[in-house]
Amino acid sequence: MNTQNNQKTTNNINVFDNRFLNSKSLYMHYFGKLPNVNYISSVDGERAFNAFTKTYHAYIKDIHEYSWFEYKKKKYVFDMAMVVLNCNFLIEFDEEYCYLLHDGTQNEMLGIVTTLAMQFKERQRRQPLEINLICREGNGMTLRGMEIKRARLDIDLFYEDEFKPVNDTIIKRLNQKKDKGIVLLHGLPGTGKTTYLRYLIGKIKKRVLFLSPNIAGNLMSPDFIDLLIDNPDTVLIIEDAENIILDRRMSNDSSVSNLLNISDGLLADFLNVQLICTFNSSLTLVDSALMRKGRLIAKYEFGKLSIEKAQRLSTHFGFDTVITQPMTVAEISNQHEKTFEPSQRIEVLGFRRDAVLEN
Repeated sequence: MNTQNNQKTTNNINVFDNRFLNSKSLYMHYFGKLPNVNYISSVDGERAFNAFTKTYHAYIKDIHEYSWFEYKKKKYVFDMAMVVLNCNFLIEFDEEYCYLLHDGTQNEMLGIVTTLAMQFKERQRRQPLEINLICREGNGMTLRGMEIKRARLDIDLFYEDEFKPVNDTIIKRLNQKKDKGIVLLHGLPGTGKTTYLRYLIGKIKKRVLFLSPNIAGNLMSPDFIDLLIDNPDTVLIIEDAENIILDRRMSNDSSVSNLLNISDGLLADFLNVQLICTFNSSLTLVDSALMRKGRLIAKYEFGKLSIEKAQRLSTHFGFDTVITQPMTVAEISNQHEKTFEPSQRIEVLGFRRDAVLEN
């Protein structure tokens, strides 16, 4: 690429994203080439930024900082900084991570920055009580941490015996690094799917993302792919996923194809995203491609507990009820609540309406 074309390319690059600056575009703006990218997670970015700028200020060409005003502290708080070096090197310092962008020839500087960042490596903050909700913000997508309830769960008590080996498989695979695949969990409402998800999140040693069904239809949008690229090796949960996984012969929606690309297509090779889909429908309505060997991690249908299991769980909850039929977890745990039957409705036809109203 000659200088004129190079300049034309860099001038046409939009270095801003919906939040601040896009480090990859900024690199091209400065150096006119695509960067190699190294990623270091769980770093105190502010402390690493301060240490680097103080120690290696002679290498720095430009600094672009983003901060926000915290009213309680009455001062601006660090959020992100882009440090441009003289040697085709750019560092993005975030509150929780570092991106190192370079041309592949600066091994010495790569080692320097990596060593420095590791000094501020935070202990991996595995937060089993937090799930990251994917939200649309402006023209892009962002993550918002949401706290969920702790679920101490006795698998043997709450579920049938056949579920235990399935649970073991799910936990083992979801904690496997750089893995991919799909977990399908379905069954009647109230059978313990959400309770199990709360328990499962506490067992996963990865970042967990939650995608609502209304956003899940845009699985292949550039904004969503960018979000997954910035959060590799994660677990993505889609609740009420009927419309996403419906057999393509029954729907013209492209959601299933998009799901397949993320879970086992070319994108999956570098995204390393594992998916958990929960739904109430029968497994027969699910596209068969989602259940192919090598793609499917596990599947399980949650149903009513057998009389024996239901009796054990009822006794565990402190009820003295004698269980005589299979019941869902919700029915067992809430059996003290009054059941409200729908009131009988009198259907009135034609001239009978006036007579009924008079009575």
